Amino acid sequence: MNRRDALRLFSLAAGTATVPFLRPSFEYLDLQIDDEGILNQIERLRSEPPATSAVRIERGGPRFFVNGKEEYPLFAGSSGLTDAIKGFRESGIRFFHPLLSLENGWISPGTYDWNPVDRYFAKLLSIVPDAFFLPRLHLYAPTWWKDAHPDELVQYGLPVDKTQYKMGPMKIDSGFDWNCVFDAYHPSLASDVWKKEMGEVLRDFLRHMEQSPLRSRMIGYHIVGAMTAEWHYIGSRYLPDYSAPMQRVVGPVPTAEARMRTTGGLLRDPEKERNVMEFYRKYHENTANTVVQFARVVKEETKRRIVCGTFFAYVMENVCIQEAGYLMPERVLACKDLDYLASPYTYQHSNVPGNPRWESDVIDDAGNWLGRARGVGGDGGYRVLLESLRRHNKLFISEIDPTTYLEPEKTTEGGSGFSTVEGTLRILGRDLAQVFANGGGGWLFEFGHLPTFRANKGWYDDPPMIKEIRRWAELGQQSRSKLDIQSVAEIAAVYDVKSFIATQHWKAEEPWRGYGISITDFFNHWLVNSQARTFHRIGAPMDFLYRSDLTRQDLLRYKLLFMPNLFHLTADEAQALRGLLRGSGATVVWYYAPGYVTPERLSQTQMEELTGFAFRRMDEPGPMMIECKIAEPELKFFKSYGVKKEHFPRFAVISGDASVHALGRWSDRNETAFAWKQHDGYTSFYAGTGPLPVEILRWLAVKAGARLWSSRPDNIRATRGAVMIVASDRGERVLRLPEPMAPADGGAASREHRLEMDFGDVKVFVSRH
Repeated sequence: MNRRDALRLFSLAAGTATVPFLRPSFEYLDLQIDDEGILNQIERLRSEPPATSAVRIERGGPRFFVNGKEEYPLFAGSSGLTDAIKGFRESGIRFFHPLLSLENGWISPGTYDWNPVDRYFAKLLSIVPDAFFLPRLHLYAPTWWKDAHPDELVQYGLPVDKTQYKMGPMKIDSGFDWNCVFDAYHPSLASDVWKKEMGEVLRDFLRHMEQSPLRSRMIGYHIVGAMTAEWHYIGSRYLPDYSAPMQRVVGPVPTAEARMRTTGGLLRDPEKERNVMEFYRKYHENTANTVVQFARVVKEETKRRIVCGTFFAYVMENVCIQEAGYLMPERVLACKDLDYLASPYTYQHSNVPGNPRWESDVIDDAGNWLGRARGVGGDGGYRVLLESLRRHNKLFISEIDPTTYLEPEKTTEGGSGFSTVEGTLRILGRDLAQVFANGGGGWLFEFGHLPTFRANKGWYDDPPMIKEIRRWAELGQQSRSKLDIQSVAEIAAVYDVKSFIATQHWKAEEPWRGYGISITDFFNHWLVNSQARTFHRIGAPMDFLYRSDLTRQDLLRYKLLFMPNLFHLTADEAQALRGLLRGSGATVVWYYAPGYVTPERLSQTQMEELTGFAFRRMDEPGPMMIECKIAEPELKFFKSYGVKKEHFPRFAVISGDASVHALGRWSDRNETAFAWKQHDGYTSFYAGTGPLPVEILRWLAVKAGARLWSSRPDNIRATRGAVMIVASDRGERVLRLPEPMAPADGGAASREHRLEMDFGDVKVFVSRH
């Protein structure tokens, strides 16, 4: 989440605040363009054929085609696109992502008016005549509809903040009421009435566009809804949804108390809480089904001629995860009506005492620097599992939305160092280089503040930034089609999001001391989000994927696998995982309680069979902190890592067996919490908590035989055809590549490059095609 610092909107981190980026009116309802001008802009398109677009899997991954030609998938959007579009075009971008609200054209039952939308596109085309559009379509019901259908609206388990219910309009220049994405006065996502009628609105809009000459410039549609327009369930803070439509889908909804409290500390006990776990399963399946239903409408009405996508499937930094997460993503991932998925990249805030919120450095409670999320030198990590999206034939589009030196207000979107020209250019260089090196797509997106843009200029509308963006746009357009974008990672992190159905509720961590961010839970914050900071600094490319996408073929390539949250497994899933790993020779790092929760009961036996260790369960609350004693040739590590807050249950490795090699103990007792052994033909590590520091990660990579590409703990992104390095400190490093590559800005191709870099410097290398 974080559609323009959404946490402040919810009063979850710093009290209730007015969103600082409103504009006085809907721009496209108040454009200064006469009828003749509209006709001229649209009529000149009449001789053009309808646009076509597609995502095709070729040369290692998903590629974007427009009118039969592969194009570099770099777009731009803005809350003031009429002000910003000219600067974006000067930056080398001609694909644009305008925001549209269909509720504006939904006049009354069965009555629609899309003429204001025509005026809006005519205005944009008058500024950039060669523009193509992939609009974001907001699927929200107007107030008159909600007033007429009270039984179809979301009902909550906790009192709703009055300021978040029936919110007044906040009209921005992109054509929709921004408050609709936060207003808890909202249809239930289980309402068949709303889905039917909203589908009819969407069909009418699409038919209008299909009959318009504008169809020659429409290259796709991005369908969005619910909280923050990302399909997070609306009003997640207040525990939705007790409405009659939802209860028809899921059955009786458990009480708020049952949802917020677990009987077993950090884990739910299926024998006592199966009804809660089953509720969440059906609840999240309903959200996925809703998204798929609207995607089908887009494909039907456009005759599958152009692409359709949405925001979905975030794993990292999914706040309010039991309510707002994507815990049943399978139908969306498998949906052939969705060609791409999009997400903003990391928004993780600093938890360093004394740091302001817009800083991005993250530490654990032992003081280990885990990394930096946004800002200069940050990893800019993606919140989706990119390798899984590739395997489901989905292009990924990264929303690139950092504030810049043109923005007068300090915000969490910028991250550390964004307020200078040099800092902004390093941040944008990192974001755009990552899109290039990862083989995906991206869109620059300006949210804006009040005044929306300084001197009527967008965040990225200044000569130094225009030059930087154009450099990456031209490199992508010239090179992407010639490069192999297949993954080359030997290291992977494997996740199972349904485990959050079986873990402690996010509200149990309230007031989230030491987190730097609110409304998140222990596992998502420390073992997923914060662990990602060190994963990105391991100094080698890494893949991120769902457990269900892991195959036996992967074990021929991946030498090191991390399993941060595989707590909830069926017997068949655990058995299949054991079969994949057996005899692979890989190194596997299990966290906390792998396979401990089954659908029927808690099973220490399954956990022990999966990992090869014998465990003692400890029910006395204690700090999730491990004191390490690692004295290996490659690593001397005699420090602690982890979290001071006390939790239960914890697990201790029974280490009487000589085959068990102890590496660390729980900080409050002499019980082994970190160990390794040979098991079932592979090397099994057990870590009782996270996040593991980067020194340990790099040691594990060496021990597993995985190549470290950088001699320092730098951020590396790579495919077979390109690699990006972002320096995490100042000094010389050696970049060792599996194949010769040359600097993208000129130079000789080589397997080895000695680089003198400053903190935050970005360099890209490409294969000679």
